[in-house]
Amino acid sequence: MPKIFSEENRDEIRVHLLDQGFRMLKHGGLSAVNIDQLTEETYIAKGTFYNLFANKSEFMYLMMIHERSRAKSKLLSYLDSSGKLTKDSLCDYLKWLSTENPNVFAYLTTAEKKRLVSAWSDRYLENEDNDSETMHMLISLLKSPAINPDWELACNYMKLIAVSLTAKNIFIKENFNAMIDSLIMQIAGMLCA
Repeated sequence: MPKIFSEENRDEIRVHLLDQGFRMLKHGGLSAVNIDQLTEETYIAKGTFYNLFANKSEFMYLMMIHERSRAKSKLLSYLDSSGKLTKDSLCDYLKWLSTENPNVFAYLTTAEKKRLVSAWSDRYLENEDNDSETMHMLISLLKSPAINPDWELACNYMKLIAVSLTAKNIFIKENFNAMIDSLIMQIAGMLCA
């Protein structure tokens, strides 16, 4: 990138591209994330894009990280003045997650997922301990955690919501939101006292 861009400008452009790329992904899958169209819509030169991202695979990986960070920041916005989540605020956050669905993989076909993941180096692959770390972090934020929270079952329920969002069309449309709400209430019941 030319020296006229400050590091702050680079970060702003990077975030703008990641946000616009995610909007494209949500509306059409991996094939909709077209670098030529993306740079045209964000009014930057294609060379600027490649100064920020090595290739489309790296861009997609960084998009996934960006969306995870955004979800984590959103979680923090649900904390009360003591820095804790109440049962209601946990439910509100999980509802936001299910509505916003910041999971990049939710918008990819099976073939696109395989192609993308195979293009990533090993450092891009998820850490298998991530589920435990994420759930224990979430439990540590609860104002009134359950005595023995079943974090593994709660994690599976959260994944069930994520999977349900990717395959919405197989469910009865009229009851889909009620199903998601029921799963959210069950998760909160497993984790909160």
